[in-house]
Amino acid sequence: MTEFKNTQNILKKFNLTFLMESFINLKMAETMELPAFLLEDLQFALAHVGPADKEAFTCEFIIVPFLKESWKRHSQLNLFSHVAIQADDLVAIPDYIVAAPTSTGWKELEKPLLLTTEAKYEKFDEGWTQALLQAIICQKMNQTVELPILMIVTNGEVWQFGQLAGQKFMRHPISAVLSHPAELLGTLDKIFARCEENAQRWLDNGVCPN
Repeated sequence: MTEFKNTQNILKKFNLTFLMESFINLKMAETMELPAFLLEDLQFALAHVGPADKEAFTCEFIIVPFLKESWKRHSQLNLFSHVAIQADDLVAIPDYIVAAPTSTGWKELEKPLLLTTEAKYEKFDEGWTQALLQAIICQKMNQTVELPILMIVTNGEVWQFGQLAGQKFMRHPISAVLSHPAELLGTLDKIFARCEENAQRWLDNGVCPN
């Protein structure tokens, strides 16, 4: 996929427009105190991270615990780790992906709603290029542009948010930061709640507002 070197290439290839827009009111997200065990584990991990293991360490000991805690609060959704997604001739492996529940209750990746990509080596621009391409694949898998795909790009310390809705790629101007963990967890809870709302509206009406 060498033709997708940056976000601008993807925008042109798929006739998308870019907006920096507050597509979800993160200012209204409630702070959520971390469970004692999660706070203790986080403090321990941050005290023992080293430069040699930072990338994998960030995924396993910082990103995953926050995603898992959010998932526990919205357990009807399905969370997948490093599962390949494919549509047309496009293939990608998001770090983590959240999907709608299936009609049978069997855990299967049917309707992707949210994907999370690690900004490796602090390269957020590259992270957003990957995330946007992955969101396009998810949109194609859903066989509709009416079901928004939410995106998170993070290096573990800074968490940025985006959305692909219709032909619009939106980046949220507000980021969440690890130094305010209660606010971060509250923001993720709001993002997961939006996934639930989108899935339910799709089930009820077959459409989701952009």
